[in-house]
Amino acid sequence: MESVQAAMAARSAVRSWAEGLELIELVRATHRAGWLKQLRGETTAAELAAAHGTSVKQVSEVLAVLSSANVVRPGDGSSSGDSFRLSPEFDALVAGAAGVEMTVVLDAVELARSQVARAVRPTDQEPGAGIEGAQALVLARDWGLRPTPAARQLIGMLYEALPEFRARLESGGPLLDVGTGVGGALITGLTLFEGLRAVGVESVPEVAAECRRRTEAAGVADRVDIRTTDARALSDESAFSACFWAQPFFSEDVRADTLTVIFRALRPDGLLLVQELFPPGSTQDEPTLRAGLDRLFFTQRHIPFGLSAEELAAEGHAAGFRDARVTDSALGKLVLMRKPDC
Repeated sequence: MESVQAAMAARSAVRSWAEGLELIELVRATHRAGWLKQLRGETTAAELAAAHGTSVKQVSEVLAVLSSANVVRPGDGSSSGDSFRLSPEFDALVAGAAGVEMTVVLDAVELARSQVARAVRPTDQEPGAGIEGAQALVLARDWGLRPTPAARQLIGMLYEALPEFRARLESGGPLLDVGTGVGGALITGLTLFEGLRAVGVESVPEVAAECRRRTEAAGVADRVDIRTTDARALSDESAFSACFWAQPFFSEDVRADTLTVIFRALRPDGLLLVQELFPPGSTQDEPTLRAGLDRLFFTQRHIPFGLSAEELAAEGHAAGFRDARVTDSALGKLVLMRKPDC
């Protein structure tokens, strides 16, 4: 009897996990079918059914599930019958506010699902297995903002917390951006500081190509050079007054060499900025399920997970940087370091 009860409890746990999978598939299907776009405005079940060739009963059942998940909410009743519309959060996601888009998020969820399954493979089967090509583009898009007013406000708040770094950008840089991705922070910064010139470094050709398209769309392509190369191949010396390093996406075996290249590329008294991506407090003594899954995603690619601001400062110090200062910001803890001027 005890073993049966234990198995039933485990089955119940698995079924509760499955709710998320099923809900994602329902959201994906309603998005593809155009329901979510229609639900950006107040809509009834009858109007949705008529627009998409389904029964009112079927639509009502779907809306009931989406309501339970806070994807949609009841409308104000101005339309005939019961009405619904997207919740403010999902309305912003479907609208693609600042580049945070529904299709991008769903693609990233699928990528994470497939990557986590690889965590049980023997390490000698796929030594150093990483994410390249189209998969890398999915990941980069999920992390990359677009230079909308909201994004400019967010990045502007970050630089307000770093007046010395901001002054370098206001005076034109030049800025070195290492691990550019699709250029979310870089392009937004270029739109904030009209005199800023920059070099972005991205090793994945598909991601670099997307970044170039975004610089053209933002009207800043004439002020930025997107280089498709491994950061360790940079040969610049004393060329930049400031650098941002997207450190959370660099594996253990390249980090020291990357910092050496950055150090050489900066002018004397040049500034290096790095970000603490995952607060260490959520990744240590009692890790959450989310933190545990994130750790699997990163560490199977040999990327250190949950490095603290203090650990990042120590890493920079080992490369020759000095005067590390940790600053709290709207985007978490930031570490600003300096290349000695002699």
